Amino acid sequence: MLAPRTANLRVFSILSLLPTVQRRPMSSFTLNKSIFNPALYHRVRDVWFEGHSLDTKMPKPEVMQRWWMAPPEEKLRFDSHCRDNFGAALSAIGPENWPSPNVSPFVQEIQDAARANSDDNGVEAAWTALSIILLLDQMSRNIYRTSDGLVKIYTHYDKIAQALIGTILSEDSPIGRLDLNPMWLLKPMHRSWFYMPLLHSEDIDQHKQVNAIIEELSAELDEGGADEESMAKGYWQKFAAAEKDHVDIIEKFGRYPHRNDCLGRESTEEEKTFLKDGGKTFGVAQK
Repeated sequence: MLAPRTANLRVFSILSLLPTVQRRPMSSFTLNKSIFNPALYHRVRDVWFEGHSLDTKMPKPEVMQRWWMAPPEEKLRFDSHCRDNFGAALSAIGPENWPSPNVSPFVQEIQDAARANSDDNGVEAAWTALSIILLLDQMSRNIYRTSDGLVKIYTHYDKIAQALIGTILSEDSPIGRLDLNPMWLLKPMHRSWFYMPLLHSEDIDQHKQVNAIIEELSAELDEGGADEESMAKGYWQKFAAAEKDHVDIIEKFGRYPHRNDCLGRESTEEEKTFLKDGGKTFGVAQK
């Protein structure tokens, strides 16, 4: 096992950075605390990582199936479970209630988690950040599958999720590199979900950003070399392959053709051929 690479990490105290957040312009939109609270964030990770601990190297087959390739009946069951647990939260921050979203309220949530758990080395703040990203980026995809719902995902929830991970990854992050908390430095199964919003982006620069992270963690896992890391490497290789599938399309078309219909974009002949010939739509049904 590799020791945590503290030498080349910017060691930070989240609490010491809170005044920086407070000096920034804050959103006038406030989250409903009866919905957005630690109980919600714990429920998100309990549902998403059900039956798995931080020591898990590779998800159980049934969980990977639920995440990516569930048969129709199982997909409907899990969608319903997500809707029952998280539909109200997503609706509360939907475009109808928050037409001009920004990341400030969620930075504040992470800030609050840091304050309330000042002696836990940033663990709860990191989990809170990951739970928020899962809510925005993944639960939305399980709840909104119609054309109207997909518009909400692509133009609203994705934008918030991408802004949040962008804030976390920025050099002057007001909340620090929460994706590099020591508890999951070499835990791709958990860390990968921080970066999933970047895969969903149509901005090539965000794909360059996630590719740099893929290369960095791949090198660290290779350097470890221990047998017990082999499954972690295997999972990270699957994530890298998924990113390649996404970035190849962005490099070719500058966008995801499978989104054109619901977003009212005119497809080029090349895009129409791509979709007709079975080009990847990443689980999004096409007419």
